[in-house]
Amino acid sequence: MIGLLTSVGETLDAFFLEITERWREQGAVVEPAAGSLAETFDRSAVLPSITRKPSARNWRARAELREWVRDKGIDVIITNTATASMLVRAAGVGVPVVYFCHGLHWNGNHLADLPFRAVERALVPRTDGIVCINSADQEWFDRHAASTPRLRLLGGVGLDTERFVRRPETPWREGEEPLRMVWCGEFSHRKNPAAAVQLAHHLSDRGIDVTLDMLGSGPLFDDPSSSSPIEGLVRRHGVADPVPHFERSHVLVQTARWEGLPRVGLEAIAIGLPAVGFDVKGVRDLPAVQLAPEDDIARLADCVLSAARGQGPALPAAETLSYVHAADTLLEFAEFVRAGRFPRGRIYAA
Repeated sequence: MIGLLTSVGETLDAFFLEITERWREQGAVVEPAAGSLAETFDRSAVLPSITRKPSARNWRARAELREWVRDKGIDVIITNTATASMLVRAAGVGVPVVYFCHGLHWNGNHLADLPFRAVERALVPRTDGIVCINSADQEWFDRHAASTPRLRLLGGVGLDTERFVRRPETPWREGEEPLRMVWCGEFSHRKNPAAAVQLAHHLSDRGIDVTLDMLGSGPLFDDPSSSSPIEGLVRRHGVADPVPHFERSHVLVQTARWEGLPRVGLEAIAIGLPAVGFDVKGVRDLPAVQLAPEDDIARLADCVLSAARGQGPALPAAETLSYVHAADTLLEFAEFVRAGRFPRGRIYAA
């Protein structure tokens, strides 16, 4: 019996629906729970003491989590998101807890991050298994949780490859059509949309006929830095299905200052769209990505041209990015941890 715990129901909906369905097809019994209702799960519990951010309501989490484990007969817990994972590991629920880390909440070495690092180090002895999805987090856990079973999922939670279908290669026909770039994400400081606009201007200044489609919403959507005075150069679409944009684009541009492992990058690569980005946490772990030093717009433009011309590394087979692969590997790892059969300190990469 697997208990699947996240801070909010939206996380279950966004990342774990297909994985849970796959587990159930394999014969596992799964009991999902979160601090708010998941819309797409047919039977998920709501635990009011679990919140997105630390809250006064968390004082009841210890009793509520123990009751959930006892009443559902849970044998092992897989937990994701910061607050939920902190609360369940601190609660001492009596069954093994696997922490599925989508991204430790720091990047580099900043004083402001010290409290978060201290909390995570204190929780390591209460963590029975660790799953991470990028090299920076793996290195941190290798140093601070060396005796804990660890799994690195190279494709994150995986994708529905029946939706993100590999297309034939369509290199840019230079001189015959505009170079079409696409950017997807939250219009926020961390996602750095202004850099994508600067990139479009830089390429235009180099005489390239270029367009940039930007998908998403956020606090910087209407900021002047997220738009261009040049008509047709930058087109903002708000929240939209990325697939049609991927299918008519030549390159996906990632300008985030750091990521866990950008899902939108995996989606584009599954379709066959090459990705470029800054050499930062998480982005550097995308398969076949072409990288430029952070904030180096000129070098990023060179990466765009290389990718658009089909000069980059070969993209991985789409099936390696499937949620089926992620689900099966996670299920096997959780069973190893539950049974105590995983060699301590071994790193399992898949």
